[in-house]
Amino acid sequence: MAIHGRAYITIGGRRYNTKEGATIKLGGESGEAVVGDSGFAGMQYKHEAGQVDCTFIASDDVKLTDIQKIKNANMSFDSDNGTSYVSSDASNGPVPELSKDGIKATFYGTFKEV
Repeated sequence: MAIHGRAYITIGGRRYNTKEGATIKLGGESGEAVVGDSGFAGMQYKHEAGQVDCTFIASDDVKLTDIQKIKNANMSFDSDNGTSYVSSDASNGPVPELSKDGIKATFYGTFKEV
């Protein structure tokens, strides 16, 4: 049995050098409890986009502006346990942040397990 420990990020056919700790949420219906004066009343649901958070290693061949420009791209999130998730509409969300730790970025899209 293989256990997830690391993810590999590929965008537009290019595998990026990312740091350990990338995360994915597939998206879909998200529930929130509704509480009234008498206690739990039920659930409210909303649809959420899929999301990938990762940190790119900030080398001379990875430009902050290039990461920021990613829109409607093919993206894969490949786990070291053999499971993969793909999106054909991944787009950069909030403005990526560059620090000594690398380029922190969030992408939204429709992710499916393959």
